[in-house]
Amino acid sequence: MSYFTPLAVVGLALAAAPGVWLLEQLVAGQRPAPGRALRDLRIMLGSPLQRPESCDSALFHLAPSLLVLASVVALATVPWAPGFRGIDLQAGALLFVAALAYVTPAMVMAGWGAGRPLAVLGGFRWVALMLAYAMPLAMVITSVAAPAGSLRPTDIVRVQHAVPMAVAQPLALALWLPAVTAVCFLPPFDLPQAGGELFGGVFAEYRGLDLALVALAQRVLLLAVSGMTAALFLAGWEWPLLPPAVWMGLKTAAVAWLLLWAGRRFPRVAVDRALSLAWRVANPLSMLAIVYAGLLTLLFYR
Repeated sequence: MSYFTPLAVVGLALAAAPGVWLLEQLVAGQRPAPGRALRDLRIMLGSPLQRPESCDSALFHLAPSLLVLASVVALATVPWAPGFRGIDLQAGALLFVAALAYVTPAMVMAGWGAGRPLAVLGGFRWVALMLAYAMPLAMVITSVAAPAGSLRPTDIVRVQHAVPMAVAQPLALALWLPAVTAVCFLPPFDLPQAGGELFGGVFAEYRGLDLALVALAQRVLLLAVSGMTAALFLAGWEWPLLPPAVWMGLKTAAVAWLLLWAGRRFPRVAVDRALSLAWRVANPLSMLAIVYAGLLTLLFYR
């Protein structure tokens, strides 16, 4: 049995980020141009760091690094194959949610550090979103963990050898997908940066290496939530014929494609509507999902 090492996690994040970028181009209907992307990256890295007059320099420049760290830790909790299982803790599924929670201080630091009204507003928007969608995330993980009797992601994968949780608990999946989309500030829940409203929001002032780190963190976050979705709801590496890691990769790519596709097909959700959906719909339904998971476990998994 092998586990992720810090170097392996960083290597996976750096290797997979170009693949996520390629998927973004395909979903957008654009012809991928690696040469142009490398040129843009070189220009970005060569640009000097932005230093707004009214910013808190320490917070402003620390935020992208914290965002990358949170996304990499979330990625490290994803089980990719029986012999490549990440941070395989007994409560690994909750560690994934805890890692996502550290996106919150990063976003607030980015907005507050910039010192611009729209950037600060984007940071406070993120806090409101995270408070609203944190409970559905935790409750959904509890519901899919109930049949396995464990919060270890590998145990949740194994209990799906016959029926994936997407089939056994469709309500949990329906609650999970919008929540992880909001937590990753992907469209249509990209409220902290909302180009048409906040002109970039929390990230509007970033240039150079800082902006490159933000772009990397966004792609690693998408990879992490897609991989964990595949593990929790699509039976992870469980399926015949192909090697386990191949199945996990295909399912992760399918989830990432779905999240990116939905972001391009639906208009941005207004902040009051997003919060209303979370508090009035998602949170009550997540409690119902736990009750359903308990009954399902008693009837079919015990």
